[in-house]
Amino acid sequence: MKHFLLKQLFLTGVFSLSFYSVFSQTDSIKTIVLNSVYISEEKPTFNTSSRQISALTSSGMKENGSQTLAQALSELPGVGQLTTGAISKPVIRGLNGNRIVVNMAGLRLEDQQWEDEYGLGFSSMGIQRVELIKGPASLLYGAGAMGGVINIVEDDFQEAGRKNHDLNMSLFSNTYGMGLDYGFKSAAKNTFLLRAGAESHADYSDGNGSRVPNSRFALYNLRTGYIIDRPHFRSENRLIASFSQFGFIADSADLMESEVEPRLSREFEEAHQQVLSTVLSSVNTFQASETAEWKIAAGFQNNLRKEQERSEDENLSLALSTVSLNASFRKTFGTHFSWTNGASGMVQTNSNSGTRIIVPDATISEGSFYSYLRFHHSAGNINFNSEAGARYDHRQIVTHETGTFNPPSSNLPPFSKGYDDLTGSIGESMTMGNFLLKADLSSGFRSGNLSELAANGLHEGTLFWYVGNPDMKPEQCLNLDVSASYQLDWLTFRGSVFNNWFRDFIYLQPTSDEIEGNHVWRYEQTNAILKGFEAGILAEKSGYYSFSADYSYLNARRSDHTWLPMIPANRFMAEGKYLLQKHPATWNNVFISLGTSYTCMQDNIDSSENPTPGYWLVNAGLGMTVRSVRILLTCRNLTGEMYYDHLSRLKYYGLYDQGRNIILNVGWQF
Repeated sequence: MKHFLLKQLFLTGVFSLSFYSVFSQTDSIKTIVLNSVYISEEKPTFNTSSRQISALTSSGMKENGSQTLAQALSELPGVGQLTTGAISKPVIRGLNGNRIVVNMAGLRLEDQQWEDEYGLGFSSMGIQRVELIKGPASLLYGAGAMGGVINIVEDDFQEAGRKNHDLNMSLFSNTYGMGLDYGFKSAAKNTFLLRAGAESHADYSDGNGSRVPNSRFALYNLRTGYIIDRPHFRSENRLIASFSQFGFIADSADLMESEVEPRLSREFEEAHQQVLSTVLSSVNTFQASETAEWKIAAGFQNNLRKEQERSEDENLSLALSTVSLNASFRKTFGTHFSWTNGASGMVQTNSNSGTRIIVPDATISEGSFYSYLRFHHSAGNINFNSEAGARYDHRQIVTHETGTFNPPSSNLPPFSKGYDDLTGSIGESMTMGNFLLKADLSSGFRSGNLSELAANGLHEGTLFWYVGNPDMKPEQCLNLDVSASYQLDWLTFRGSVFNNWFRDFIYLQPTSDEIEGNHVWRYEQTNAILKGFEAGILAEKSGYYSFSADYSYLNARRSDHTWLPMIPANRFMAEGKYLLQKHPATWNNVFISLGTSYTCMQDNIDSSENPTPGYWLVNAGLGMTVRSVRILLTCRNLTGEMYYDHLSRLKYYGLYDQGRNIILNVGWQF
């Protein structure tokens, strides 16, 4: 395809620009730069980036009453969620799973994202904010970031010589759920952070009050941090552990089994999954001089996933262990240029110990190098921020003989595959008074995951037998994104358009074959284009009111102009918030809010799908702070609408999404 030839020319130009620009500068003016990546700024504005970036704060997620992190992100334009009851994972402009990188504690999260039924698993507890990058971001975040990046910014504490405690409780009417967490922060010469919490939910009910069987879930989370901060050295060391349990429907018989159970049952005796995830990371920053900085991030992750269906045996048991090391060096030249060079590596093992095998035992290794240049300049009252860079990645996947998964029981022998690719990005951000214009051209690369390359088994919750193809070519994409905003006093207009060209896009295709009575779905490849736009308006007067309205549109087709499967419907969202003044002085941060969204009918579908009707949802909330206690009351789906989200995997069982849910959040700082 022509655009991939253009991509190679473009990458050559990027390399030339990077080296010419850097070596043509002198180091005559020294500047201390405290942060090497704009996305980790304490108060991010994101105006200097050529990419579209949005942020969700911890308090904002609580005000929305979101049950999961993916649900909170789905409140943003262009973002949806793929759900199986309470199991949810984010979808950015039609892309999900391994096409989205989740960055946590300075590391790329590795947690078997190849399966639609495997959600993020982590709650929003102990998170300062979540930052979302739309579009390919492979340059800084590695291969696979073709749809975007979810950057989770961990909690911090900067008040030296002080200690802080807080206790938070959440109640959920629909699931009879309750959450409780405690946090402790202490900052002296070094900073210590601790947060622990638990959350338990029974089955949810739809807008008609009908119970959705075995949709219960429970979360247990622990987050600790130890931060050393010196004038020329900072070390952030974190341990994050999560244990989650999710019920799911193994087959249609489960729809009847739960009827004899008590309504508030939280037992996980029927089909369910449980996941124990551990992340240990150390991010170290060394200020070598006023203009030079080293950053080294090392970590270990372990993800133990077990599924139990109808017996006491563990039908599926997968252990994924990952060791990561990332290093970068940033140098500033004068007041205009900064140049960052980095390398990263990863070694990962996947092993089975259950009676059922979907993907084989495997060893995966990665290595990469990248170079990234930023340049700031101005002309009159116009400020420009330019970005350019290139990255080389190598990925090696080696599968091992795994019981009955290999011949003679199966026709898929072990294999070893290597993948190489060069990706790049070039972008510009321009501000002129109240007008902001951004443009970014980025390429992405992703090899097939274990499921796409080597799956051969029944995926529960779907009743489909997935079959992979080890001869899959790697996916490649080229994305053009242009966005703009204009602020007129209290009114802001904003919008963006994007076009994401894919070569060898991987997708699941149903067949007429059957294995053990289950329909076979095979992974196929095609060229595809995902394009669309997001447009909105924001009216805001700080401390008094805010009103926003946004519309997001997505068109996703194969090269033969047929529709891609599992693409979110177009959506309109609006939300208003009014803040009351302090009366009396002991009451503050008082607000009331009302929001609505209309999700359009989705009939632009693959031949294997069914259309989904459009629907309206209404949410409302209020909140206040009384001395050191914060009280939030939120109602989601206020009218009790009965609806199917197009990306809900329960709709094939005739099960509606969640009905009215009233959430009470109470937080106390002491």
